[in-house]
Amino acid sequence: MLTTLRRVFGDAVYRRYLTLLILTGAAGSAGMPIVPLFLLRELHAGLAEIAVITLSGLLGIALNLPLGRLSDRLHSRRKLMFALAVTMCLGWALLGFAPSFWTAVAIYAVLVAAPSGTLSAQIFASLSDTMRHREEPRPSTINATLRGGYSFGWIAGPLLSTALAATSGLQAAFWIAVAAYAAVAALTLVLRETTAPPSTDNTTAAGTPRASMLPLVLFACGLCAVFSGEMLRGAYLSIYVVEHLGQSTLVFGVLASSAAAIEVGVFPLMGSLADRFGIRRVIAAALAVGVVAYAILASSTQMWQVWLFYDLQIVLFVATTGLGLSYAQSLVPGRAGLASATFFSAQTAAKPVSGLVGFAGIGSLGLPGIFWVPAVLCGLCLVVFTATALRSRRVQVRETAGAPPG
Repeated sequence: MLTTLRRVFGDAVYRRYLTLLILTGAAGSAGMPIVPLFLLRELHAGLAEIAVITLSGLLGIALNLPLGRLSDRLHSRRKLMFALAVTMCLGWALLGFAPSFWTAVAIYAVLVAAPSGTLSAQIFASLSDTMRHREEPRPSTINATLRGGYSFGWIAGPLLSTALAATSGLQAAFWIAVAAYAAVAALTLVLRETTAPPSTDNTTAAGTPRASMLPLVLFACGLCAVFSGEMLRGAYLSIYVVEHLGQSTLVFGVLASSAAAIEVGVFPLMGSLADRFGIRRVIAAALAVGVVAYAILASSTQMWQVWLFYDLQIVLFVATTGLGLSYAQSLVPGRAGLASATFFSAQTAAKPVSGLVGFAGIGSLGLPGIFWVPAVLCGLCLVVFTATALRSRRVQVRETAGAPPG
């Protein structure tokens, strides 16, 4: 892992991508936790009205996928990344001055939520293009390590914004996001991006026939299911720990923050395992660990079981978020923009899905019974993922056997 870190920090190109991802993560996470409080306190919105902002991500999906496909036909992604960062910078700046609830929702949906996943997708697509051009020998390790920087930004952002909100008001906290996205926009202008030639309708940038979209679609559906379970955990675990197990909010805060810190260090390790044993095997193993982890949580009665769950859940989270993007890109070679957009769209779609699942299941399953849902989802994803991987391997064997000798 130390070798990987030295490689990243010693390479000027990777350092720029790392800085870009840390800033992007910090910018997004700095403002988002403050938005519900801002709507409640400053614009006097009700709790039911605040739930509307969770649907704004659907607009992001509608924008993300077409732009992802378009970006694969461009000679450079830098102008698109710059435009998205400037748009979000403007969105966060205007949000604090919104005179009414619905104006704030419109600004957030169009200028913040919609371009958010698209910007992240384009950064990772640009990184994929660069690694492919440089013939990076350990792409999964580099990608996962830089993804850890993105997660580090998500840790730092809320700490900075909540501290500023406590001293200077909620609107002031939005300016952290403004400053961070302004820095992202500036950095995209000096990014040494190496892109592949633009692709066409029927071939990739390398001139090879396009791969089928079905494996990517199936994988995205599986990711959406896994991420939905993750969001169920985020919605209900604090209530379970504090209200049902009788722990303090401080204990839960230590639990969550320590897990997040460990995740940053696990990303490079998970990438190294993927480069050694293959991404498919590592993701499949992580899904199996996820089944066990959520089963432990769903049947838990003591706090030590929650700690054990968090330790195991780190494996699932890092594998799906750190390696899932690389695997998605491998399913449609030459279309990194579309693959990255599909990955982040799966994350976005998981928000309303988890809300519907929680609404339908919490009344009958209760706590901690609701956590059986993500356990089952991980199990189903493991079965489908393994079956599709085996089918893909058989197809490759048949194609190799039928190919004429070189």
